[in-house]
Amino acid sequence: MDAFDQKQFMRFLEVNMSLEEIEKEMIIQPGTFDPDYLCFNPPIRVMQTPLALKRVSKELIEDLNKEDIKYAELRFAPQFHLEKGLTQDEVVSSVLDGINEGLKENPGIICGIILCAMNQGKANMNHDANIETIKLAKKYKDKGVVGIDVAGYETDMENFSDLFKLAKELGIHTTCHSEFTVEEAIKFNTDRIGHGYQFGLKKELIDLAVKTGVTLEMCPVSSVKYDYGLKIDETHPLRVLYKAGAKVTVNTDNNTVLLTSLDEEYKQMRKMGFNDNEIEEVNENAIRAAFTSDEIKNKLLALTN
Repeated sequence: MDAFDQKQFMRFLEVNMSLEEIEKEMIIQPGTFDPDYLCFNPPIRVMQTPLALKRVSKELIEDLNKEDIKYAELRFAPQFHLEKGLTQDEVVSSVLDGINEGLKENPGIICGIILCAMNQGKANMNHDANIETIKLAKKYKDKGVVGIDVAGYETDMENFSDLFKLAKELGIHTTCHSEFTVEEAIKFNTDRIGHGYQFGLKKELIDLAVKTGVTLEMCPVSSVKYDYGLKIDETHPLRVLYKAGAKVTVNTDNNTVLLTSLDEEYKQMRKMGFNDNEIEEVNENAIRAAFTSDEIKNKLLALTN
């Protein structure tokens, strides 16, 4: 950032902190645990205007392109960006403007957006806002939005089923954040499940993952930084489930908060015992489960050969 941009950043954030201090607040520090996602607060406070949302979205595409990423599905919760009076619709529109501008300037990458409904502890706490998010996914389905997620906590899970039912009725792809509540999440019959570590910890759940064929969005760095007692070795659920024949994929969860990248996730996979051919197979799983057209999937699969 240049000097002018730093001033703008500080004005948006409305705190007296250096950029170094802000960066530290945005990254989970070694040996710490962040169960309430406090590291997300600084960037969320910045992204409360159309200009900020557009700029951050555009620059994210630029960053991913520099990493030679060919396809990305980016997710966020529109209801977290309403503090300065925006509507969820205006938030989504601003993000898509930034994404489209970024894609125009970086034609080597393909990108879709997943809108997150939020589990904040009880399904009735923000039910109307979550329904609005699902309906916005329908509105922008052919304009860059490719699916919906339910993220956040994992309490009261069974009472979020109506969100997935509505999404299915509207023809929207679905995934569900579920690290250790997979027995509830699997009932939603979503296209994919985010994380899904519990599947790899019990024989009956390993068998269930294989039998249902659900695709799991697993994130090695996230799985150990959030202190769930998992190890980056052959006992990690990603490795266990892969060897059992489950449809596993590898993802970054959150590049900034976790200070990671796709290359870093690959390094963690190799520590688990994955070789390059197996990593390629996992990437092919991801392509086949992507929320995109068969035409784009075929183009991406051709790049792996």
